[in-house]
Amino acid sequence: MCEVKKIKSAEMFPVIKEILDGGGRAWITVTGMSMYPFLREDEDSVELSSASIDTIKRGDIVLIKRVTGEYILHRVLRTEKDSFYIIGDAQQWVEGPLAPEQLVAVVTAVKRNKHQFTCQSKFWVLLVKIWINVIPLRHLFLKGIRFFAKAKKVIIHAQA
Repeated sequence: MCEVKKIKSAEMFPVIKEILDGGGRAWITVTGMSMYPFLREDEDSVELSSASIDTIKRGDIVLIKRVTGEYILHRVLRTEKDSFYIIGDAQQWVEGPLAPEQLVAVVTAVKRNKHQFTCQSKFWVLLVKIWINVIPLRHLFLKGIRFFAKAKKVIIHAQA
């Protein structure tokens, strides 16, 4: 059996950055709820690859380092020549402008349960295009998702 050990991002991400700068890739487990429903806390893992402001585009999920030293995964809303803006999938406010040196990595694949898929798959890209264009309505979609998730649990519990 494999032991899972949680370590602080301030200790882990500098090591991951070295791996990425050397052309490698790294997998991390998602923490936090800001990327729900696309990424689920403690259930999903993401593959990180190196990135630059020239290679990221609208809809990409990126790992950034805030000026406070905090590391976060959020989605690119838009890019400009020397900056970019991000937003969490469960959020309605935009963060930015962010400097190119704050960009640590881009997410290239996601693992959920026993399934792995790339962020370039046609279905994923379609969902992202829809989600990124309904920012003012996200709270309604999230309420609906939560309602159906609770209803599913009640039904399953009633059948047991």
